[in-house]
Amino acid sequence: MSESGDLGGPIERLPDPWQHVDASGEADRLIRVLEEADLAPGWAELRRTWLDFSGVGPGQAILDVGCGTGVVARDLVIRVGETGRVVGIDASTRLIEEALRRLDQKGLKGRVEFQRADGAALPFPDGSFDLVVASAVFGHIPNRMEVLEEMVRVARPDGTVLAFDHDIDTIVVNASDRELTRRIVHAYCDRYFTSGWAGRELYAMFREAALEEIQVLPLMHTSTQFEPYWKRMVERLSTMAVKTGAVSEQEAGLWRADLEQKGREGRFFASRGYFCVRGRKPDEPQSTTTA
Repeated sequence: MSESGDLGGPIERLPDPWQHVDASGEADRLIRVLEEADLAPGWAELRRTWLDFSGVGPGQAILDVGCGTGVVARDLVIRVGETGRVVGIDASTRLIEEALRRLDQKGLKGRVEFQRADGAALPFPDGSFDLVVASAVFGHIPNRMEVLEEMVRVARPDGTVLAFDHDIDTIVVNASDRELTRRIVHAYCDRYFTSGWAGRELYAMFREAALEEIQVLPLMHTSTQFEPYWKRMVERLSTMAVKTGAVSEQEAGLWRADLEQKGREGRFFASRGYFCVRGRKPDEPQSTTTA
């Protein structure tokens, strides 16, 4: 796959496996990414912050679009309590099966309704949910406005629509070679993700969807430890840069070795930025009668 770059030259792209998980050949790895990232230091706190921002509360009906293995849905069901309802949908049969398995494993069997569905054609009537959320979804899909419009449709009048997404160009890594680091991060952003700028694009999308009272919460996941999550990230970033020709194998190896050394010496620092955008669906217009 390729597309035109800013200077008119080709940007070689890799297929984004999150678009078609079941056909990607990487389903097992993607499941590990979803569940292992959840265990990384700081991730639970980050999710708690944006869920607080969502306004979710007891008794509400919530839809989780692109639910993956159910990490967010499992938190939501605790927040809505016994009187609430949580539904998770995903286009991947494999991820839905895994979500159901993990729900049972964590003692929450029957608490969340998981089903396979297309986010651009949600199988629910208008106004079905108090809150509709999508976590790290828009960076991986080409039909983003179609999905957002469906999220708005199934939200009740005066209900909330919320999206939490990454902005890959905001990845910060304290490597020694700045120019090489920029090439690696930009390659990961532009040549792997369907939209590496999804986070910064959400506000304009919410405006286009005619949502009201739009608010933006910027978030940062930061680490000073070269722990498993960032070890995997460093490996992934450099591997994608090599595959797309942005850097050589030698450059990638030197970059990884530098960060490994910083980790051993207690000098490692990295972060990645996210944005959470929340909007209110307008009330339905009042009908008027003419005498």
